Amino acid sequence: MSYKSESPEKIQALISEKDVNFIDVRSQQERNSDGYIAGSTDIDIRSPDFDQKLNALDKNKIIVFYCRAGNRSATASQKANNAGFKDVYMIEGGITAWKSRKLPIEK
Repeated sequence: MSYKSESPEKIQALISEKDVNFIDVRSQQERNSDGYIAGSTDIDIRSPDFDQKLNALDKNKIIVFYCRAGNRSATASQKANNAGFKDVYMIEGGITAWKSRKLPIEK
């Protein structure tokens, strides 16, 4: 079982068509200064309760992670796989790639 790293455009289509858990794993400070993608929930991967918050989510629902460039969301995706999530995605290149394609950002 593994996660899928997809382009921002593919993730944008996925989150608009399906009911997903859409998770921003960056810090609240990054989210405030750099903006965030509409519909995402923030669960900082560096917070001590990340695993607890992750495990509280529905494991049968699609889960999509993003961070700044992809490293933290890859770690989060691996954690989700290990926790038994069935359908795990991440945005290839993170919010940096999302912004470079002029996709919408909330401030």
